[in-house]
Amino acid sequence: MKQFLEKYDIPRKLLAILMAIALWVVVVVNNENVERESTFTNIPVTYLNEDTLTNDYGLSLIEGRDQTVTVKVSGPYAALNFPASDIQVKVNLSSFKTPGTYTISTAEDSSNCSLSILNHNSQGISKKYISSPGSFQIVIDEIISKEIPVTVQVLGQPADGYLYDDPEVKRETVTVSGPKSVVNQIQKVFAVVPEEDSTGLTKTTSLLASFTFLDENNQEVDKTHLTCEPNEMNVTIPVYAVAKLPLTVDLIGSETLAENSVKAEISPAEISVYGEEAIISKLSEISLGELQLGTVTLDEPTIMTIQLPDGVTRVSGEPTSAKVTIKPVGMSTREIPVTNIELQNSGTNPNLVATLKTTSITIRIQAETAALANLTADALKVSAVFNADELGPGVHEVAIDVQSDALKNSGLGFTVLNPDEKVTIEIKDESVAQTPTEEENTTE
Repeated sequence: MKQFLEKYDIPRKLLAILMAIALWVVVVVNNENVERESTFTNIPVTYLNEDTLTNDYGLSLIEGRDQTVTVKVSGPYAALNFPASDIQVKVNLSSFKTPGTYTISTAEDSSNCSLSILNHNSQGISKKYISSPGSFQIVIDEIISKEIPVTVQVLGQPADGYLYDDPEVKRETVTVSGPKSVVNQIQKVFAVVPEEDSTGLTKTTSLLASFTFLDENNQEVDKTHLTCEPNEMNVTIPVYAVAKLPLTVDLIGSETLAENSVKAEISPAEISVYGEEAIISKLSEISLGELQLGTVTLDEPTIMTIQLPDGVTRVSGEPTSAKVTIKPVGMSTREIPVTNIELQNSGTNPNLVATLKTTSITIRIQAETAALANLTADALKVSAVFNADELGPGVHEVAIDVQSDALKNSGLGFTVLNPDEKVTIEIKDESVAQTPTEEENTTE
């Protein structure tokens, strides 16, 4: 390698090239007659008289504040030796008096846009201009404030066995400020609690919600130029334990129906409720209260109000009352007092006349529960059966016979549980002259 470098004199040639470049640079830099052009990008646009726009016309610059341009400057090298921060592009806002979208030309003869370079106008700059864009737009509008009701929206779902009640907030409205054309689009404001924050809660929790603005078509309104007071909303999500509990009723027996002879069918059979976990965890049923069996008709529903314990609330959509239908279960026994007792004399002696001494008798009957519940004393035919010829005059106890056309016509059988019950009768022989009593003799 060393022989190669020495053979072709490479070091001296490189040195000569470097010296030539350096000499060219010196000549060009110090030669005022050599023109150069420099390009400066991302030069920010500044705005003049914003206070006039606001104070005199109640307007504000909405869009255009982040506008930048590209500037090209020509002149000698020394004249171009300045930082980009010395370049100023200004737009005068004093001529804009009404809301609207305006196009600002960046041409040299623009009436609104000007280009200047600080402290360099006399240093040989031959040309300066905005190369791009050729124009840009600004938006000027009136700034207004509007108080709008807020609807809270919780996106998350509770854990299994729990329920979110209506969210609670300290204030129900939000004040929105911004361009009139944008604020007037807002028809609804939602305070949205994100799904990731509100999923799986098992106890009451307070979370921050951000605002979403919707127009009349439920499309989201761009909130780039909007401000809110407050900026966020604290939302408390009440979390309750949920349980599906059976409905029950306490049956109170009557003279005609015993509790164990019927059953209660309840519709709906259960109800979903919620409340604090300490309360819900202790409940196994919801009682409808007492039902007097003497006040109901079998197979006909009775409406009962569902009264919930303190601290317990029905889940939305659950009923406030239930239908309770009393159904018979198998056979039942009932005691029926009877006063209407017929005399059945199978004797043939017309002179033997019987009278009933017993005024009332209790019949114990066993029959199908439903039929028995509706049975009255009038539906029973109770007869004292005897033969006066055989018994003869005097006071006698005789057996009874019990029949019921109502049960018979319904195809239902029944059993008299006290078939040996007897009644007292008196038989007199009217053919025998009666001895006058002491009272009758006195009268005569």
